[in-house]
Amino acid sequence: MNHFRLGIITDEVSQDINEVINFAQKFSLETLELRSLYDKPLHQLDNATIQEIKSLISKSGLSICALSAPIFKCELDDPKQLQRHVELVERYIDIATELNVKLIRGFSFWAKTAFEQALPTITEQIKNIVPYFEKSGITFALEFDPSVYASNARKVSVILDAVQSPFVKALYDPGNDVWDPDEEVPYPDGYEYLKGKICHIHLKDALKVGTEVEAVAIGSGQVNYHGLFRKLIEDRYEGYVIVETHYRLKSKLTELQLKSPKGQSFSQGGWEASEDCVNNLKNLLKDLV
Repeated sequence: MNHFRLGIITDEVSQDINEVINFAQKFSLETLELRSLYDKPLHQLDNATIQEIKSLISKSGLSICALSAPIFKCELDDPKQLQRHVELVERYIDIATELNVKLIRGFSFWAKTAFEQALPTITEQIKNIVPYFEKSGITFALEFDPSVYASNARKVSVILDAVQSPFVKALYDPGNDVWDPDEEVPYPDGYEYLKGKICHIHLKDALKVGTEVEAVAIGSGQVNYHGLFRKLIEDRYEGYVIVETHYRLKSKLTELQLKSPKGQSFSQGGWEASEDCVNNLKNLLKDLV
């Protein structure tokens, strides 16, 4: 029997929080992860709108599990950008505190040189923001992504070992591994690198043919979700598993939209594609009973 909780990232469905709530209720999801709403990334919404979102989600009976922030999707060697992202950390912590959320997602800077060469500076910059998370009691969930230095689970594990903070843990997204330039195997390899360090999980799927990667519905790509879910049950994972659809039925998301998802153009067609993903996910989980 599984003990993890199912949810979805808001803008994979719609920019309208009411539509997202309706989707989650229709498919008996428990929780939402907030990214962009009303055509703005979360940090650009005013406090009154944040309060409205909080009220609507609370009344619906759903919870908010995490904030999907773009923290440290920036240049590692640009002091002005680094300062802006520290300010972004402060803004997201303020929002998380208001919403009573204990997880904020972030990254490890746009990749420009070899990972090993950049590692000391990456470690230093993440250590610089740790006090903000310690003070607030919120966890920084570090996600791997093909566009940043930590392009896979192994590299996230290396960073966590270097930072050594209980407030910096891993966000495991096996689907991102299909885009990994190092071609890490999503499961079991990626999972084993992060075992014991995972605080949060995103779910997406993709197919790689030659050098081209195409996002597809969960369960129809190259991620061994049967194996992963069985392992999560065996390991008694009790955190969140969050659908991050990342594909559309009648269009194709651009590379820029995949790197920096936000706004109406990203959400268009999201409901139908997310319905595909959630139905597949539920069927996969039924097979495990």
